[in-house]
Amino acid sequence: MSRKVLGIDIRKESVSAVLVKTSLRESRIDAHAHVPITDPAEDEHPFKTALETLCSEIDTDGCDCVVSISADHFSYRILQIPFKDTKKIKMVLPFELEPTIPYPVDDLNIDFIDLESAGHNDHTDIIAVAVPNSELTPYLSTLGEIKMDPEMVTLSGLPTALCLANQSDAGKDQLFLKIDKALSTLFIVSNGGVKLIRSFATPGTDDTRAISLGAFVRRTLSAFGEISQIEYQPPAMVVTGSGLNGADFDADVSDFLDLPVKRLNFADRLSIPIDGQDNKPWDPALMDNALALALMEIEGIRGLNFHKGRFAAKKFFIKYKKYLIKTGILAATVLALLFFNVIAKSYTLNRQIDRVNRQITGIFKETFPEVKRVGDPFRQMQSKVKEFQNNTEFQTTSTSQILSIDILNNISKSISESITVDISRMVISPENVIITGTTDTFEAVDEIKNKLEQIDAFKKVTISSSNKGRSGNEVRFQMKVVL
Repeated sequence: MSRKVLGIDIRKESVSAVLVKTSLRESRIDAHAHVPITDPAEDEHPFKTALETLCSEIDTDGCDCVVSISADHFSYRILQIPFKDTKKIKMVLPFELEPTIPYPVDDLNIDFIDLESAGHNDHTDIIAVAVPNSELTPYLSTLGEIKMDPEMVTLSGLPTALCLANQSDAGKDQLFLKIDKALSTLFIVSNGGVKLIRSFATPGTDDTRAISLGAFVRRTLSAFGEISQIEYQPPAMVVTGSGLNGADFDADVSDFLDLPVKRLNFADRLSIPIDGQDNKPWDPALMDNALALALMEIEGIRGLNFHKGRFAAKKFFIKYKKYLIKTGILAATVLALLFFNVIAKSYTLNRQIDRVNRQITGIFKETFPEVKRVGDPFRQMQSKVKEFQNNTEFQTTSTSQILSIDILNNISKSISESITVDISRMVISPENVIITGTTDTFEAVDEIKNKLEQIDAFKKVTISSSNKGRSGNEVRFQMKVVL
């Protein structure tokens, strides 16, 4: 699913807006606009008029809005807090700032940047940034009048500095100077984060602007070196803003600082496609910070936010109401289908159970026709089977467990090899064994009987008959063995 983010950069003299449409595949600039703010003498509500003009040029329906306002509304202090916990830092910041800021603490909206001091576990170095609610509220009120509720309100230029820090190599030092017609802001970037912010009025004379800005940058770098106790040597300085004028400005600042100066072009730097350039040319100096605002929101780069809504859940519901309703309808449909499926399966299963019960009843009636009243055929059948098992007619004695092969083996082992015997017939039943055969003499018949009586499995052995054969050389006998 694609997402639209509108970045609005509000300066003293103008308002710039960039609408970025992002998806999993790419981010592209869908629309952009730049509107000058008229003189209050000519327009009672110049800022509101500029915003309304922007909304007429850019379709803001369904987009997330992020806003930056002029950096001179904010106060900056570098502080050292004696613990690391973020919640505790936010709690003590008003007390830490109260002696140094000429505003009532209750009227301040405060946020901070963690300077991430390496090797210090007992304290946190931060840049505390505060803005009076009396200066912030007019912007929020005007935005509310045109149905805009920004996700974030931050200071102008910071999103560009943070995006530069995020895009650059880790540990790389950078200087970023945002030069507007009325105000300039310098950002010192080191180790992937902003380490210092300082704003000052942009020199009004074009001839001396480069020298004045260069002198200010030099003084700021000197002060930063004393504060941080590190040797800060950026390879170049990046500049942008509506106050850039003339092709020689970059060279003049570079000569004064003895440092390469490059103009920023974020869209070209990040290879972001720009739609609608034929009708409205893209000016990086005017659009870079608005673009950086949108990219900061899209990429989730943490910065300063002075508009953290108190009713986040309500705001989330209003924002995504349409999608939540669609999701709810889809979820209800899926649940209804699942419920219908369960009912259908239950009905089918009950029919199968009824069919099986009828089959069991039929089998029971066929097997036990004498039973006239059939209640639970399965349990009745179990009871009948148990009755038959307990009936003595079907009880088997322990002898039934004697295997025929064991009987033959015992008989074979018991009869001596010296006796000649020929077993012609043997009938084995659960109760007894009938043995018919021939041998040499009557004494051999008696000896066979005596040997068989010694087998543990044989209870009693009797000679049923013993007679001389027709040839007179053999004796025919029959014995009955009770198991």
